[in-house]
Amino acid sequence: MDRIALVAGRGQLPLIFADEARKAGAHVIGIAINDLTDKALEAHVDKIYWGDITQPGKALEIFRQEKINFVAMTGKIPKAVIFNKKFNLDEHVTEVLRNTIDSKDYTIIKAIAIKLRREGIKVMDTTIYLSKLIPKRGLIAKRPPTKEEWQDIKFGRVVAKKISGMDIGQAVMVRKKMVITVEAHEGTDKMIRRAGGLDSDGAVVVKVSRPHQDMRFDVPTVGPETIDSLIVSKAKVLAVEAKKTLMVDREEIVRKADAAGIAVVAI
Repeated sequence: MDRIALVAGRGQLPLIFADEARKAGAHVIGIAINDLTDKALEAHVDKIYWGDITQPGKALEIFRQEKINFVAMTGKIPKAVIFNKKFNLDEHVTEVLRNTIDSKDYTIIKAIAIKLRREGIKVMDTTIYLSKLIPKRGLIAKRPPTKEEWQDIKFGRVVAKKISGMDIGQAVMVRKKMVITVEAHEGTDKMIRRAGGLDSDGAVVVKVSRPHQDMRFDVPTVGPETIDSLIVSKAKVLAVEAKKTLMVDREEIVRKADAAGIAVVAI
C-alpha cells in the first residue's frame, strides 16, 4: 500500500485528491498548513497533522515516523507566504532557499523534491489520481467562442506559453490581440480581478501549462471561482490547455459560465 503524505494548500483540490487516492487503496496522511488548508480535509484523510509552512523540518519528522514513500503537493500555496519577513524560517527552508539560483516557483519546488529524494521519498504526479479532472480538447460550456475570440485565444496562447516558459505565470488576459495583463505570483483569479477596469470588457483569458510541464508540481488549475472572476471583470472567454489543466467542479463551472454567457474551451 502506498503511504502518501499530502501537503495540502488552499482550495478543494487536496480534498478531491485524498478521496481518489484512498479509493485506489492508498493510505493518505494530510500535512495541513495553518490558516491555509481547508479544515474539511480532516474528514478526507486517514490521519492529519497541522503545522506552519515555515517549519518543514517537522514535516520531515512526520514522513519518517509515518514511513511515507510518496509526497503529493496539491492546492495553492502562495509563494509570498514563504517570503513574508514576519516569519522565522527554520533551517530546512533556509537551506533550500540558499541553494537555489533564483526564486522561481519551479526552482524552489524542485529543490524541495531533491531534498526529499535524499530521504528516500518521491514527489508523485498528482494527476495519477486526478485524471477525471483533466479536460480533453473541445467546447466545455455551451457558447462557442466567436471568430474574433478565437483569434484572441490563439494570440493569447502564444503569449501565455512564453511567460510560462520564463516562470512568470501561466495565464494572460487579451482583447483584440492586445495583452491587458499577465499572471504573476498572485494567481489566475486575482489576475483576472486585477484587470477589471483595464479595458477587460469582452476580454479573453488563456491559461496554459509550462512548455515542459512537470506534472508533479503546480499543474494549471481552474474552478468555479475563476468564472466568478471573469464575471467581475466582464471577460467573456476562458481557454485552458487540454490534457494539462485540472478543472475543479466542472459542472459548477459550466453552470456559471452558461448563465453568464461565457465561453469555456480546452485548446
